[in-house]
Amino acid sequence: MARLGDRLRELFFLVLDHPLEGAHHAGLRLLKENLSPGQRHQLEQLNFFDVVGGDTGSHYRIHFDDRMNIEQIDVGGKTIVRLCLVSKVHLPVCDTVLAQKLALELFETEALRVAARISPLPLPGLPREFRY
Repeated sequence: MARLGDRLRELFFLVLDHPLEGAHHAGLRLLKENLSPGQRHQLEQLNFFDVVGGDTGSHYRIHFDDRMNIEQIDVGGKTIVRLCLVSKVHLPVCDTVLAQKLALELFETEALRVAARISPLPLPGLPREFRY
């Protein structure tokens, strides 16, 4: 029975992963094209990048993940609040992260109006789901 379960799991992920793999690579290319050299370096080295809000000049850190991945940070890099800003439909992580970047830079006030917020609880032991 375990062999059947293993085989079904393999087939499920085979069907699920391969169509998304192309979308992931295309999205990653588009994301990199829309990052500054400094942001690209941050993403490659730290798995996040910083942006400045277009309306208020507030600083945000966007982690390479698809939910609860945005932190509003102070000048020292300390988290003020965590934000969740996602699409109503499922998108590849790269597309979600790019949309978040553009939303904060181009229409920050409107983006913050619809974002979910949580207090800046420390999450040191929790691994990020995705890695760049």
